[in-house]
Amino acid sequence: MKNSIKVLIAAMVICVQGTRLQAQSTNKTTGIYITEQDFKTGKLSYTLGAGDKLLLNEFLNGKNITIISQGQKTKLAKSQMFGYCQNGQSYRFYRGEAYCVLDTAGFILYSCEQLIPQGKGLKPVEKYFYSVNITAPVLSLTMANIDESFAGETGFRYSVNSLFEQDGNLVTYDKANRQYMIKYLYQEYKHNAAAQHAAL
Repeated sequence: MKNSIKVLIAAMVICVQGTRLQAQSTNKTTGIYITEQDFKTGKLSYTLGAGDKLLLNEFLNGKNITIISQGQKTKLAKSQMFGYCQNGQSYRFYRGEAYCVLDTAGFILYSCEQLIPQGKGLKPVEKYFYSVNITAPVLSLTMANIDESFAGETGFRYSVNSLFEQDGNLVTYDKANRQYMIKYLYQEYKHNAAAQHAAL
């Protein structure tokens, strides 16, 4: 019972701190993407200015976000919007959780901080996810999921399986090329497939 209370308190502290940071760090590049098309075109609704606040209400998987603009509160259901942009960084809502959009070339790569049991409490750990397109389900970035999602793209799957030994390596970032290696493999696969098709 005591451990359960400690876990609950730890989760509350983390969420409160996150909400404070989000409330304080808004600028003109903060707003809401209502639809997938809005995200693709960079169109923001409810754009926030200085002094405005965006509250994500993440504690206990809150179903709404709250926008405080010029003293007025507006509540929006997470299920009714694609996501949001905060300080130039885009996020997608999926099943009530916000996923940070890392890369959109070819398929979408995300990260999400999740609380993982460790020792006697919970520790926030960054996990990685993907979706095959902007409307597809968000899945854990694992070798098994990549094999299933890209079953028809054999060259890409073979490249992934030969280069990466385990799930944790799938998010390897090449600083010299400023690119995730899995994205490079996918782009190479698409380029080679297009070249072969053109040669036929």
